[in-house]
Amino acid sequence: MNEVFSKNAFHDKHIIISGGAGDIGMEIANAFAKAGAKRIALLDIDARGMSEAANKLKKIGCTSVIECEVDLADENEIKEAINKLYHEYTDWNVLATTAGLFVGGPLTEIKGDDWDRLMAVNARAVFLLSRLVAEKMMILGQGKIIHIGSSATYFGTPRNGAYAASKVVINQLTQTMAVEWGPHNIQVNTICPTVAETKFLNYVSGDISHKKLRETLKDKMPLKRLLLPSDIAPLVLFLASDSAQFINGAIIPIDGGTRLT
Repeated sequence: MNEVFSKNAFHDKHIIISGGAGDIGMEIANAFAKAGAKRIALLDIDARGMSEAANKLKKIGCTSVIECEVDLADENEIKEAINKLYHEYTDWNVLATTAGLFVGGPLTEIKGDDWDRLMAVNARAVFLLSRLVAEKMMILGQGKIIHIGSSATYFGTPRNGAYAASKVVINQLTQTMAVEWGPHNIQVNTICPTVAETKFLNYVSGDISHKKLRETLKDKMPLKRLLLPSDIAPLVLFLASDSAQFINGAIIPIDGGTRLT
């Protein structure tokens, strides 16, 4: 286990992270860099956020950070980004799909356009990225793909139904990818986090209703705290490591036991 998190554990691994400018994506990228990864590609629509993330990674010691500005709702942009990465290098070992879009509200109020964009970013982009990268991993004869799903897929979620539905797609894709791509020595797994301390919760910082929401969420958690991006990153690293060669098609909750309550 110590080898998984050592400074050289990922010195020969090259990582692609979608949603690399987000809090979870950045935390995962930082963890890979601290564990020795020297080449990391970030895919995100937020160019400024990617630039900030890239600077942090370089300070940690990641010598090559590739920034790909891409709208994950656009299939052509996804293909262009992956083609760019493989034009420069052909030995990408790990794909982590962390990008996600949230649209809340009762199902009776969700608009068709919002539904379509949710499915495009949260589900179709995961499928497209995975397929394009897996085709290249098959040539290498190995690869690791880790998706970030949601614990909302375990139960009914009033006002979050459309979001949860888009994440359920990832669970099924994971299982089928694991079966179809396993013979090529590609392992595919999904992590399902509960609500995390990210910009999503901070954008109304200082608002009294936001404080109440935060406390309500904590009360629902058996561990009585919110999930942190730093709780997620070590599990991603473990699944991406050589110590997890026989974990395939797993859908792993990381919710402090919230799904049980």
